[in-house]
Amino acid sequence: MSRSTQAAALLAVLVAACHRPPAPAAALPTSGTVATAQAEPSFAARAVSPIAEATPLQVVSVFAYEPGEQLISPATEIASFVADARVKQGYGQQALQPLLVAPKPVSIKADRLLVIAWGKRSEFSLERVKEVGRTAMRETLKMGVDEMAYAPIARDQGVTSIAPGDVAAAFVEGALGEYLTERGVDPSALLRLRRVTFEAGPTFVDSVAKAIPRGVEAARAHASDVGR
Repeated sequence: MSRSTQAAALLAVLVAACHRPPAPAAALPTSGTVATAQAEPSFAARAVSPIAEATPLQVVSVFAYEPGEQLISPATEIASFVADARVKQGYGQQALQPLLVAPKPVSIKADRLLVIAWGKRSEFSLERVKEVGRTAMRETLKMGVDEMAYAPIARDQGVTSIAPGDVAAAFVEGALGEYLTERGVDPSALLRLRRVTFEAGPTFVDSVAKAIPRGVEAARAHASDVGR
């Protein structure tokens, strides 16, 4: 090959290189993790008292005060934390009213204690349980915590008309339904909640654990119907 031919070939290679698209830039290392939206939090049952659970947010429910009411632990302790509000101010009469107990009682292991009113004992129903679940989730998302624990303590306040498993399923249905509603409004929103613990006594924890999936499926089915 002559020198002129070699020079022409080299020039052609240089021109081609100049017009070649640039290679993609290598990904830069990042520190930490990138937060992504989660489809839904997990729900699980645990045999633990709401007084003893170490969690960012402990949620409980109380009925309106009635003279002569019979309470057992842990309802006894929870009622004492809001005694003035229940007895003197009528807290609990208005169902679903949230009350953040501050300062938090030193005997509570949770970082914060939130009470949501059941209303009157005579009004207790599965629909009311679902409403409490929705309210609990709404307040939890406002607080931005990554874990929440809930204890109905209804039986400890003398109300045994609904089986613990049914109470758990209804609460989960309402709570998860509210979460999925919030997620549907803005799918890209970062909802920090990752885990919900439903607290039950040792006698009922197995039935509650078996009922939780029923509440989850009911919430998902409702969300699917709404989205059609």
